[in-house]
Amino acid sequence: MSQGSSPRYELVDTLPGFVIVERATPSGRSRCYFCAEVTPPKQAYREGGEEWHFKEAAQSLQFAVRDTVTGEVARYGELLGLLYYACLEPSSRLRRIGETAHSVGVSIYVAITYDAPDGSPCEVSATKLEWLNRAFNDRLRTPGKKILILPDLFAIGKQVSSGQIMLDFSLTNMTEGNDSVA
Repeated sequence: MSQGSSPRYELVDTLPGFVIVERATPSGRSRCYFCAEVTPPKQAYREGGEEWHFKEAAQSLQFAVRDTVTGEVARYGELLGLLYYACLEPSSRLRRIGETAHSVGVSIYVAITYDAPDGSPCEVSATKLEWLNRAFNDRLRTPGKKILILPDLFAIGKQVSSGQIMLDFSLTNMTEGNDSVA
């Protein structure tokens, strides 16, 4: 992005809320979902033969990315959050890849998605990942620094807690009126 010009891709329609994590009894299954309420719901409820109990909540937001040239908008309702590579176990393959990338100025994040009703992770399309990468990279101010947001090809979403996702607060602080990212 040239000095003084506006980024082509911008975050729009930001909706603050919470990622709610629940656990079912008697099966022990867990799931998470986005809730835009001011206070996260914590009451237990029955669904079929299971009773779902609140486990934890983490502040989050949902958003869309708009192409300022075409006006086209991509919504990211399937995105639970972005996980910074350094939050992974030191022995993991992606952590090792991230360390190599970081040494040349590239910070790797993984796009973690919600699970579909059948328990499989939702997918973020290649086009939406491209737009997401452009939206974040267009705002970087540090020369030579890049961000690479990858799909979760390593099933990392199943290995981490919701508290590990989106730990880089300045990365998510790019809503209207605040686009200064280091």
